[in-house]
Amino acid sequence: MEARAAAGRIGRLVTVALLLLTACERGARPAAAAEPEPSPPSNAAPATEEGADAEDGTDAEDGSEPGAGTDAARPPLRETVLWVGGDVLLTDMIRDWANAHDDPAEGFARILEPVARHWRADRGAFVLVNLETPVAERRRVPLEGGEVGPGGLAPRRLQGPRWLLPGLARAGVDGVVLANNHALDQEAEGLEETIAAAHRAGLAVAGAGTYPRHRWPLVLGDAGRRLAVVPLYDGRNQRYLDPGDAARSFLDEEGFAQVEAAAEAHDAVVVVVHVLGELRRRPRTRWRGWARRLVEAGADAILVHGTHVPMRVERLEGVPVAWGLGNLVADMARRASPRVRFREALPKIAAADVREGLVARVALGEGGLELRFLGTWMNDDRFVRWRAALPGGDLIEFALLPLSSCEAPAALPAWPAPWRAEVERWVARRRDHLFAVSGLQADRCGAEPTWLRLP
Repeated sequence: MEARAAAGRIGRLVTVALLLLTACERGARPAAAAEPEPSPPSNAAPATEEGADAEDGTDAEDGSEPGAGTDAARPPLRETVLWVGGDVLLTDMIRDWANAHDDPAEGFARILEPVARHWRADRGAFVLVNLETPVAERRRVPLEGGEVGPGGLAPRRLQGPRWLLPGLARAGVDGVVLANNHALDQEAEGLEETIAAAHRAGLAVAGAGTYPRHRWPLVLGDAGRRLAVVPLYDGRNQRYLDPGDAARSFLDEEGFAQVEAAAEAHDAVVVVVHVLGELRRRPRTRWRGWARRLVEAGADAILVHGTHVPMRVERLEGVPVAWGLGNLVADMARRASPRVRFREALPKIAAADVREGLVARVALGEGGLELRFLGTWMNDDRFVRWRAALPGGDLIEFALLPLSSCEAPAALPAWPAPWRAEVERWVARRRDHLFAVSGLQADRCGAEPTWLRLP
């Protein structure tokens, strides 16, 4: 096992069974191993020399328990905090924006900064996002690859730039989920290369690994506040695997067993599920079936992404389920604008709710598990740029903005009027839509940030 103290996160323990991490140092590669080993709790005694007595609570000279009568000196258990974001996808316009900077990774990190400053201020928090694109050494499969499917659409085979993972790390992201439908877009070798690239960027990888030891929980926190995160992909697993192959974690019988084992070994379990249901705005009946099984297995919260639009958050047998977090960073709805009337029948390129998102904050503390959300809006300056002739030519500027419950829905740039006012009214309508669709209650105006909570 390799332990490193993360800069700015001293004292936090992150146990990753496969990667054998206790914390993740920004910019350094986490240790990887073929076989997971159990990691000690953060308050475990150091290993003793051969022949020495291990601490067993009765080695004081008078036979009393060590530390008896010194409860006041014991630090209280720290809260274990996890942030979970939705899908990260790139288009040519986002690439162009990042590549226009001397350091593209820094340019990409700037897009996330308005939201990232909140999770960075949340001391000790672990930030996990869904990486919906491989970052392979090279493209093996064309962008439009495979047979044409229903509606005359061919599968999209994605491939991300090398600066994407360092950019996420600079924005304060700690780990990426690879249990999704695009993880094999550049074939098994591409998944293996993506895992290695994430490690080089100092990121933990969840939901993928080396077969047959690719199913493992991401475990966060101190003993007594251990939070296990289990990422699963709700897709069809038809690929034959040889030992040593890169593989994903699926929502199948083994996945249910994995959740049950995590619930027995840890204090709380969060299951993160990636679904196939693009622009699905209501959960399928089948989804409710596997959600109930996850609850029976011991899940304390279920967070779903893959629909690319936010969906309702509700309780299922007392357990909170977020049916759709939506996108975190994407440019899918590039034709959505204040002058395009929203309808659910619109294609994703024009559907404004594809720009809306939810970022979940999970906290395991003295009162148990607390779940709240930050509403987000994927902003760009297309509408204003092409009307007000903004400087920079055709280079589109992007920013992931947190949404507020105040009259001004987000901190928009100082664009020329009346274009800014028109965009602000549009974003306010989308903010109201997100709050209503999610079923969450927003903090009063003036709170920074505006948290959304289950009623």
